[in-house]
Amino acid sequence: MKIVQVNYKDTVGYRFNGGALIPWLRSCGHNAVQAVGIKQSLNDSSVNIVPHPWRFPAEFFARLVHRVERAISIHNVLYPQSFLLPFNPAFKAADVVHYHIIHNEFFSYLAFPWLTRLKPTVWSLHDPWAITGHCVHPFDCKGWKTGCHPCPHLDYPFAIRKDRAWLNYKLKNFAYKYSQLHLIVASQWMQSLVEQSPLLSRFPVHHIPFGLDLNLFSPGNKAEAKAKLGIPTDQIVISLRSLQGPYKGLEYSIKALELLPANAAVHVLTCQAKSLLSSLADKFQITELGEIDGDAAMVDFFRATDIHLMPSMAESFGMMAIEAAACGVPSVVFSGTPLPEVCFAPEGGIAVERGDSQKLAEAIYSLIRDSQKRELMGFRARELAEQNYDFDRYATRIMSIYAQAIDKHSRAKLW
Repeated sequence: MKIVQVNYKDTVGYRFNGGALIPWLRSCGHNAVQAVGIKQSLNDSSVNIVPHPWRFPAEFFARLVHRVERAISIHNVLYPQSFLLPFNPAFKAADVVHYHIIHNEFFSYLAFPWLTRLKPTVWSLHDPWAITGHCVHPFDCKGWKTGCHPCPHLDYPFAIRKDRAWLNYKLKNFAYKYSQLHLIVASQWMQSLVEQSPLLSRFPVHHIPFGLDLNLFSPGNKAEAKAKLGIPTDQIVISLRSLQGPYKGLEYSIKALELLPANAAVHVLTCQAKSLLSSLADKFQITELGEIDGDAAMVDFFRATDIHLMPSMAESFGMMAIEAAACGVPSVVFSGTPLPEVCFAPEGGIAVERGDSQKLAEAIYSLIRDSQKRELMGFRARELAEQNYDFDRYATRIMSIYAQAIDKHSRAKLW
């Protein structure tokens, strides 16, 4: 089978943007490649969406489109790359095309009626953007059920200057109406949104959680992992993603840690941005790893962790939660997101009311005080990860959706 994965970039987020599927598919004898808006790797697993010699004119035009769309408050409507995709040799040869993250201002969903008529099409929804008038996450807003008019949150990413969320919504409805799509979501939470969406409920939706290499992402010797990072082995390590913004809940992590007793033997371990936890510097020792490069380094991060703190305000899945579970680490998360489902709360983690830092602190402290509870919860998280997050199982299920899409597309052509 010849398979094309379409995505914004080939290296960033490769575990969920189709990049990790490429070597697996090739090992099974399939011809698989990513077609991307921005190619960063040097290997042959990805190609630019726009073939030479149209690439540079298309990129120049895309910059102009970006300025125009911002000015008139529409989003991902006018970009030319998607309309040039059918001229790409990889697309021409493909038996099935699998779209991933296509809303990063390089791809027009208005091309879907044409693209899905040409090739059997699968689309993995990595966030709710496809069902809204402009935002990536609607939080508690229910406007996506009724047309996004008026929009009370123009500032939600992707922010728009004028209230034309209703227009984006109508344009999506038009494009989807004439498209043939098989949808994939990674969580039951996301599946529920799609099934309630007036835009996307017309399509078959398949719930397939992401997979991991569970031989690599696995429990290890915590004392050795802590020593490797220069962390005292007698301290309880609380890890978190240090990232500002409306989604990841960093402010709630900081507040919860501030509420912990000062005598708690806690060491805070962070990844991604640095210098965002200065208010805790006098209370706890902090190790900031910055951007983590590669899976092996991420495994070291979780093997050194005793409690993973992930109070995201909005997620569609939460890769770090499954990485923690695979490494036998319980997560503490907010409800109202997919994370309780993903980290197997209450068996493999703890979920508390969204936005409640006091409850978050209490949950963390309960795991600090009770080592047996912490270890049993981590052990159960690993057991459930083995049952749900094996990569071979994930990829095999994806292949079954490809077969369904190809079969439906071939039968549709008979009419």
